[in-house]
Formats: sequence, structure tokens, C-alpha cells
Amino acid sequence: MKKFLLLIFPIYLYTQSVYLPVTHPVYGYLDKMEAKQIISGYRDAVKPLSRETIGKFIIQIDTSSSVLTEVEKKEQFFYKEEFFQELENVGYENIIEERWHLYQYKSDPGNINIDLIGGYTYHDRADGKFTKVISNGLNVYGYLGKQVGAYFMFRDNGISGSFIHGAYPFSSTPAQVILSNNGGNVFYDPVEVQVNVDIGFATLSVEKMHNSWGAGEQGNIILSNKAPSYPQIKIRAKLGENIDFTYLHGWLYSGIIDSNRSYQNPDVSGFTGFRPVYRQKYIASHMIEFTPWDGVDLAFGESEIYGSRSPELLYLIPVMFFKAGEHWMSDTDNSQMFLSADLNVVKNQNYYMSLFIDEMSTQDFTKADRQHNQLAFTVGTKLYDLVIPDSRIMVEYTRINPWVYNHRFSDDTYQNHSINLGHWIGQNADLLSIGFFYKPMFNLEVGLFFESLRKGGKDSTIHQYRLPTQTILYSPLTKQQTIGFVSTYEPIRDLQIDFKVLQSRFTTQVTTSSYSYIYDPYEYYITSDYAKKWDIFVGIRYNFD
Repeated sequence: MKKFLLLIFPIYLYTQSVYLPVTHPVYGYLDKMEAKQIISGYRDAVKPLSRETIGKFIIQIDTSSSVLTEVEKKEQFFYKEEFFQELENVGYENIIEERWHLYQYKSDPGNINIDLIGGYTYHDRADGKFTKVISNGLNVYGYLGKQVGAYFMFRDNGISGSFIHGAYPFSSTPAQVILSNNGGNVFYDPVEVQVNVDIGFATLSVEKMHNSWGAGEQGNIILSNKAPSYPQIKIRAKLGENIDFTYLHGWLYSGIIDSNRSYQNPDVSGFTGFRPVYRQKYIASHMIEFTPWDGVDLAFGESEIYGSRSPELLYLIPVMFFKAGEHWMSDTDNSQMFLSADLNVVKNQNYYMSLFIDEMSTQDFTKADRQHNQLAFTVGTKLYDLVIPDSRIMVEYTRINPWVYNHRFSDDTYQNHSINLGHWIGQNADLLSIGFFYKPMFNLEVGLFFESLRKGGKDSTIHQYRLPTQTILYSPLTKQQTIGFVSTYEPIRDLQIDFKVLQSRFTTQVTTSSYSYIYDPYEYYITSDYAKKWDIFVGIRYNFD
């Protein structure tokens, strides 16, 4: 009887939470297991998930009667070693050995695991420029007692080369906050940290982590890891076997100098003695996920961006209807609504979509001259083992209408450090992605990939509030198409080798003489047109994704 309850409710018997970064490959493994209908109840519209929650699904796979391929069996064994502590905590017995850590300490109150981080990447770009990045750092996580979990990751990075841009425009590569620029060598040091306390059915967190909300493999239109991570308080609650609720309140970086609070040190002249103080900026967001039927996961939520004042109590109430709260405060903030669906009804086939509503008029929705619909959506499918075992076909399309993520008040834009919190392609753009991927071994994935990006312009914000709204992809138009070979190989645990050989084509109407950067410098990337140019990327990463 105890073993039966353990399989159904493992997360309740031993509640400790450490959230796993959104880029960890185990999420892709669980996506496949859900599509193959080996696991159920896997709701991932809100990530990161805790290591303990992931351990629950590792147990489901291990106790399933479904037949795994040889590659999947080795993957399963690999992840049982990775999540050994979490499986052991809930009393699961079918485990053999734990993965290796540089340093590990265990005692009655808790345990700690420490590993080093290292990496080197070289990117020879299709536009003739190149970038080198050298990384090192530390990764730590552990548990204290039966209710507290913590995580810390610090990575020091140095960039050099002829292309250095912290925003990584026209790319899903996460943007970085530049620390210093010393003779062409740029440094940045991302840090992620969390402290979590489990209280009954809820987990309370204070953290600085990336969030990934919504469905999408090539990017997320709701919340993504493109913008730098930000400090936040978070509540995750399990309201029932099929219902989860998440709330967060985050502190964003506005980059807007508050002239009333900034000052000049009278003893130090010039820029050196100027003390800038920036305007406050925040995000409040919540999402409810539920599974009405087997294989159908739905999620609904909303968010609010506001600033230039202290945190509002209305937005600190987790179950508040933020849109109504905005109306109560005279409509000076920026609200969004969104939904997501993940369908795994047909075995080995996953269909998904996300919708992001920045602004929409239901009354004028069909009137061409009155439309004011600032919407974004992603639709996609992943088909597993359709051609050969251990293969995956991915087709995904994202469209983001003009002015999505924007606002007339600069401290209300859907951005952190001037980078969109949602999809990396930004407003007035669409993206088509097609890929075929194959795993000949559990630690090697190879694939063929095609991507077509179209990116329109961004006019002065005054046009956002004029009717009719500009049509999708209004000029200046930029097009980028990429096709080629990609691979990831993990010869030993945590050591990953990435290799990409892509052929790229780029055309743009943007020129330095005809278009200005004054509206948004991150909306444009100016370079010469090129066609049939090779884009080559080689990277070695140890203990980070």
C-alpha cells in the first residue's frame, strides 16, 4: 500500500524544492515521454519545474509497462543517476548509484552539491564577423531539513572578436548585462539563485531565475530566457491532482534615469561623479494550469507591467485580477493576457499553441479600418518516431503583430534591460522553423534545421495609438533564412559539445542613412546583404546549458 501511494503522491511525502533551469535537456526527454503517453499529468506551461517534480515523472517512466527503445533506456538510467537524491528522498528503491559531483556533503540536516562550470565557444558568423566566449564559474544546490531547498549558479564570461553585442540581436541566445569593456574584451557575469520553502501544498521562493511560460521550442511569446533574469518572489501551489497555480512578482531594470533622485557629487566632476538613480519597474504575473482530460493540458494567465513607484499592494495579491486593478488605478499601467494549450491525444504526436494578448478590441476585430489588435501567437507540432525510432520532427510558426510588448510609457514596456520578456523576434515579425532530429545514441543528437525570419520596422510610438494599426511586416523589412546541420554530443556527464554548420541568407531595407536608432536600438541590425554564406558554431560546455 505504501509503495502504491508513493507512486501516486511522491511529491507530498517529502517536500523540498530546487527549481531546475529552463534550458536543462531533461525537459525535452519528458516532452517525448508525454507524447508517447508514458507519463501523465506533466504540465510544463510554467517552467522551471522543481527537481522533485521531475523525479516524480522519472518514477512514472520507470514503473511504466511501456516499452522503451534502447536509447530511451539509457537516457532513463542517466536521469535516474542525475535525480538520485530526489528519488531517494521519496523512498524510491529502484536506484543504483548517484551521479558524481566535485564536492558533496551529506548530514542529518541536509546536503550540498558543488560543481565547477567551464566553457569555450567560437562563432564564425555569416556576415564575416566572429565571436569567442570563455566561461568559468560555480554551480551549487542542496537541501536543508525537509522543507528548504537552495540553488546558486555564477558564471564569469569574457567575449572577444569582431562581433560583440550583449543583446545578441536576431538570435535566441540569451541577452547579457555587460559588466565592462576592456580593450575590445567584454565581460559579463550572469548569476541565478533561489531559496525555496515548502509549506503544505505550496512552495514559496525568493529567487533570481529565468522563467519560460507558454508553449514553444524556438522561443516563448509569454516569458522566455531571452531577457536577463530578474529578482522575484514566487508562489507555486498544487491546488489538486490536475491543477497548478503560479504567481510571481519581479523587479525589472528600467534603464530610465530618475532626474529627481540622481545627483552629481560636488567633489568629483564630470561623468565619474554622477550618481544615476533609475526609475522602478516591476512585473506581476500569474498562471493557472489544469488537465481537464488525459492528454490535454491548458493554461490561462495574465501579467501587469508597472513602474515609477513602490510595489503596489493590488499587484502583490496573487489572485488579483490585474486588468481590473489597472482600471482602478486610472489605466496607467500595462496589462497582458495569455493562454496556452498542449495536446498529446494521439500517441507520438504533440500539438501546441500559445496566444499573447497585449491589446485587442473584440468590437472592432473584423473592421479593417478600426483594428487595434496587438496579438502574438505560436503554433507547432512535434512528431516522434515517425520516420525512424528515436527521431523527432518539429514544425513551428510564430507571429507577433506590430506594437506587441510596447507601451506609450517607457517604464511600462514588456522588457527588462531593454530586452523583450517574451519571444526574441520581437514585435512586427514572424518566424517559421522546421527541423528533423535523430538520436543514434542517448548522448548524441544530430539534426537538419531550417529557419525563416521576417522582421518589419518599428515607427515612433505615437503610431501605436493611431487607427488603423500598421499591417504586419510594414517596412523597413529584414529577412533572414538559415538551413544546415546541428548536433550536440555529451561524451561524459555534463561535458557537452555543440556543433552547427549553417548556410545563411540576409537582406534588409534598413540603412544607417535612412533609419534612425532613436526609437528602439534593439529592433534593427544593420549589416550588408549576403547570400549563401556559411555560419559555423563550435562550443564546449561543462555543467551549464
